[in-house]
Amino acid sequence: MTTQQTKKMLMAKQVELRSSQIRREDIAIVKNAEVLDEIQQNADRTLALDSMTRNWETASLVSEALYRLEEGSYGTCAECDEEISAKRLAAIPWAKYCIACQERADHSSTDTDWAKAA
Repeated sequence: MTTQQTKKMLMAKQVELRSSQIRREDIAIVKNAEVLDEIQQNADRTLALDSMTRNWETASLVSEALYRLEEGSYGTCAECDEEISAKRLAAIPWAKYCIACQERADHSSTDTDWAKAA
């Protein structure tokens, strides 16, 4: 994939993420007389907040990828400085880490989440 194609794809993803805004009503806390309705609203709010968080994180990674593309470090792992495979970049153009470093980051994040919950 050429640099121009990659840039175009990343910019399209940025536009997509910006257009999928969560409405204020989706996350508003509303008291309801019916317990089941309140439980459903809480579940819907949690899903909306999770979606908003994922969109924000992905938008941040896309912006970083565009920056790396401009500065010439696109395709290099931010952790180990090894080359990120073309197959990985084709699947996730905003990938910041190679597979090995991403797995370590995911594992470390999972460990931290469990420690917080304990």
